[in-house]
Amino acid sequence: MIGLNETTRRGIDLEILGEEHRIDREIERSETHMPYSEKGEHEAEVPRDRTEGETSKLQFRGRVDNNGCLILPEEVRTKLGFTPGAPIDLIPDLGHFKILPNIHSLARIYIEPTTRCNLNCRMCIRNTWSESLGDMDPEVFEKLVGQLSRFEHLDSVMFGGFGEPTLHKDILHMIGRVTSLGLKAEIVTNGTLLDEAMLTHLMECRLDTLWVSFDGAAETSFQDIREGASFNTIVNSLKLLKKMNHDSRHPIEIGIAFVVMRRNIDDLRHLNRFAHSVGAKRVSVSNVLPYSEEMEKEILFAWVQNLENFVYWPGRMNIDLPRIDFTNTTKEALFKLLNECANISIAGNRISRGAGRCRFIDDRCTFIKWDGTVSPCMGLLHSYKTYLNSCERTIRCHSMGEISPQDLWDIWNSTEYTDFRERVRSFEFSPCHVCGGCSLMEKNEEDCYESGFPACGGCLWAHGIIQCP
Repeated sequence: MIGLNETTRRGIDLEILGEEHRIDREIERSETHMPYSEKGEHEAEVPRDRTEGETSKLQFRGRVDNNGCLILPEEVRTKLGFTPGAPIDLIPDLGHFKILPNIHSLARIYIEPTTRCNLNCRMCIRNTWSESLGDMDPEVFEKLVGQLSRFEHLDSVMFGGFGEPTLHKDILHMIGRVTSLGLKAEIVTNGTLLDEAMLTHLMECRLDTLWVSFDGAAETSFQDIREGASFNTIVNSLKLLKKMNHDSRHPIEIGIAFVVMRRNIDDLRHLNRFAHSVGAKRVSVSNVLPYSEEMEKEILFAWVQNLENFVYWPGRMNIDLPRIDFTNTTKEALFKLLNECANISIAGNRISRGAGRCRFIDDRCTFIKWDGTVSPCMGLLHSYKTYLNSCERTIRCHSMGEISPQDLWDIWNSTEYTDFRERVRSFEFSPCHVCGGCSLMEKNEEDCYESGFPACGGCLWAHGIIQCP
């Protein structure tokens, strides 16, 4: 129950943060979307499923009891990780109240099966590594899986990390073990090993979501970046899965993970059409994480990194746009507005985000490295070098414990890990991502706000520049 004061009781409009709750409506494909240019010239027809973009948001209704306490439905409490005595954060926002999830309730685990990979991609951070490569030991995995039942709000497991998961000899067994516990299973892959046999086995294991990395929507741009991969082979595999999904009682949702940079920015124009052609329902676009001076020249976030674009600042002026055409007539004015103003929304839907928000903390995630090391986020899973404002930056990995000698329950609920989550949620780090540079910026050891290791102010994940499925 949540106690409410008189002001709050007058009108309660609560938005749940951290996860969208939607129902996909299965509707027969019955129409064709035909985009037109501003001159009225008819472009190629693009078939569109009605299920795309026509999902219906679940509505949850609580009630206020005679003592002024808000009673939430059980499903909402579960989704938010609420347990008796758990702290609840409410944020007022333009007449709404946002309920933040309980960050101390684990909801999602990332498991890195291996750090080996069969490709040598141009934008991969593994190019800066001096770490040894390895596969997760079956004993480590089985010990981990045996502990998952203790986490009552755990919902999903993602198999991914800084390697190619399908190279692990036991990956199908791993997925099957997770789904046998009633958890959702996802995997992110380069797609090179997705032949018909592998796709069939993934369906038998009841995989929920298959994320495939595509850094080009055409063969030329794709193979310029993904050395060793065949664009047409992977596309044909996904089209096969699309057909298999039609006849399956457990279809696998397809997602596209796209890393955008200068050399492939033009492919964004074709991304929607390409995703539809391979049956993808979701697309996650990230900026490139620059690991060298050469890769820093490829970045597309120099302005948003330094000028607070798309960052919401409470107390500043809000500009709420209506639904409006994006055409040659409007593009110059909208471009200028988006570059000069921070708090912009469209029809009441904010397109900016809060500064210094760690998605991995807010979404209640933890990461298990291939050797059983537990880390709080993707950015601290490994040690590597990156470039920020032309400064070489050494990122040191951070461990909260190890699965083999310890129990994940004890690691997650330890004082060290609990305090870390609170510290990152408050995000009182120096803004290294906009700083001109000092010796402290060269590492994530400490910052000028006297934050100790790990100092997260320069983390590009936390500033919405880098994102992962």
